[in-house]
Amino acid sequence: MHEHDRDVLSFWPAIEELALNRARGLPVHELLRSAKALGYDAGSETLKLSVEASPLDSTATESIRTCLGKACFQVLGFAPHLEVQTATSNRALSQKLPADAAPRAVSAPPSLFMTRSRLPATADFEHFVVGPSNQLAFAASKAVGENPGKSYNPLFLHGSVGLGKTHLLQAICRKLLATMPKVRFISCEEFVNQFVLALKSGNIDTLRSELREADALIIDDIHFLAGKEQTQDEFFHTFNHLYQQGKQIVLSSDSLPRDIPRLEDRLISRFHWGLAVKVEPPCTETRMAIVRKKAELRGVDLPSDVVAFLADNITTNVRELEGAVVQISALSGMTGKPVTLTLAQDALKHLIKARPAPSRVSAENIIDLVCQHYSVRLNDLLSERRTKNLAFPRHVAMYLAKELTQLTLSEIGHFFGGRDHSTVLHAINKIKSKRLKEADLRAEIERFELQLRRPI
Repeated sequence: MHEHDRDVLSFWPAIEELALNRARGLPVHELLRSAKALGYDAGSETLKLSVEASPLDSTATESIRTCLGKACFQVLGFAPHLEVQTATSNRALSQKLPADAAPRAVSAPPSLFMTRSRLPATADFEHFVVGPSNQLAFAASKAVGENPGKSYNPLFLHGSVGLGKTHLLQAICRKLLATMPKVRFISCEEFVNQFVLALKSGNIDTLRSELREADALIIDDIHFLAGKEQTQDEFFHTFNHLYQQGKQIVLSSDSLPRDIPRLEDRLISRFHWGLAVKVEPPCTETRMAIVRKKAELRGVDLPSDVVAFLADNITTNVRELEGAVVQISALSGMTGKPVTLTLAQDALKHLIKARPAPSRVSAENIIDLVCQHYSVRLNDLLSERRTKNLAFPRHVAMYLAKELTQLTLSEIGHFFGGRDHSTVLHAINKIKSKRLKEADLRAEIERFELQLRRPI
């Protein structure tokens, strides 16, 4: 058997576990439990599966493909063709999955409100690893869970995929369910699917009542509303109704409301009525803490060099860190070998090899951009002068240097006129504090980061 062929089949337990985690709470979850890997054809990159069910409808089949395809990409570094067969028919349904395919949820039946049993066991605030990149989002989410409809309404969490937004939404949901029987947690794609089905079947009033009678409405990936004018109109009126009733609304997205394309201005305005918080990629220390927490939950003892290897190579996606721990655990269990750095490198060779090198950001790039934006001269920025129009841009530049480069505090001080590390640390902490309080500054720094990270 070809080595690549063997790897795909040997990693099936890890693929299955990640797919089940993605499908938790969806109707296809039980179908995925019965899925079995029948074989892998390396020539056509086709993974053959069997599912114990009657012939699947197109929506269920698409959900299975999406959950398994995403899991395959996490584990293998590529998305193979999936050939799904049912136990009652040998009819094969195959399709090439794009690496960035979005999970397609299956519509839930009317009046199906969220319950604790549908949430992952670890979907709470206690299992969320807090660091500088997510501390504001964590604090806001916890405040909403403890004081719904009053602290921040709506709460809008935004950031790249795999950084913990869904975990925070689920944690809020779990907290609210302790006192509220009707908490509606739904992905935006599922909301759109339900809306379309309700229109076709003439049950729009049932769906409308279910949403508007909710004690709290929590919607993941609200950016999926982009360009869907009729669904946006329905959501606009649902939002207004719940907000006027003082019901908590929590939304997540991959970007700020104003950056979601083809989203109506009236929705953008309402999404900014409460608090919009960005969840950023975790720093090295936080990534290491996440790896240790995920390993602890699985009962896996990871040596410190393995923890460092994962934190150094998986830098922007918490979900991939969890997937890496699953892969290492699976390979260790299948081979009977202890977890070592060599075993970890072997388990993740597809994923690490497929990852593009991050764009490099230099202190010089940062200084040039800051000088240009704030209209200050380079010599003035690096001088000893402490006037407000110079000190603030200097502090911002130092903060960006700490966040976007590998420079130490002393090295950053060297770039800024030979300042010592305590001066640099003071500047960084000052910007961190202002950023937590001032939305305009948060948005400005986000734009700087996007410009600096953009490939040349």
